[in-house]
Amino acid sequence: MTDPTPTPQAPGLPPPPRIPTGRELFDAIMGYIEPELTSEAVKTLDAKYANEAQTDFETRKKRYLLAFERYDQAYMGYVETLQAQVERYRKEVFKKAEVQERSHEEGLMDQMLGAMLSQPT
Repeated sequence: MTDPTPTPQAPGLPPPPRIPTGRELFDAIMGYIEPELTSEAVKTLDAKYANEAQTDFETRKKRYLLAFERYDQAYMGYVETLQAQVERYRKEVFKKAEVQERSHEEGLMDQMLGAMLSQPT
């Protein structure tokens, strides 16, 4: 489960990418592909198909195997997208840190210059 306590948001930065729990991610993807295979729905399959004919079982089994293949493809797409989002966020954070550090250094340099110029020669 994801941590319910939000991390403080740095001003001027977009929120970091949200990473769901494994169950949340599985259910979100599988819910679009084969809703019977989500975490909650799978618990009801034995009762739902208790009197299923063998040919129907084989057909459903093939459908489920295809659903897991499609899930794997969708999952890989999700991971690639998440990696891109994290990389973009990381670059934005570093860029902001560099700007803040440069601003701080410029302020120190101005103070040093002012102190040097105010000293009698």
